[in-house]
Amino acid sequence: MNDLSPNDLSLTISRRINVPVQRVYAAWLDPATLTRFMANCQGMSLAAAETDPRVGGRFLLAMNTGTRVVEHRGTYLDLVPHSRIAFTWESEFSKVEGSTVTLELVADGEATLLTLTHVRFETESSRDGHTGGWTTILAGLEATTL
Repeated sequence: MNDLSPNDLSLTISRRINVPVQRVYAAWLDPATLTRFMANCQGMSLAAAETDPRVGGRFLLAMNTGTRVVEHRGTYLDLVPHSRIAFTWESEFSKVEGSTVTLELVADGEATLLTLTHVRFETESSRDGHTGGWTTILAGLEATTL
């Protein structure tokens, strides 16, 4: 039996992206850019993206699995220009209340050091699935011309 609670389950992924921090920050808040770099996440494509980038604003990411559309929603909790974005993460793949994602951005010359932390998962399997998803998304961000 697993003795871990949702509070214990988290993931952190870091990546150096060869794009200035201002453009990386903006990419996470722009629906058109989100649609480009979140495409092909584990065989999914992003059918639609909507953002209201202000603290308390909401976003919608509608991912097409090929057989149906899975909605991921959230509320922006913190927006510090060019350094931090935090938001709740709500989807059928993440049903634990209080699941949040935080992006920390640090300028590294003309590049950006990005650290993504996602906390609160119901199971280790859910955490591991999200690790794969976020890794693919960050690779997509790196490959997208911002």
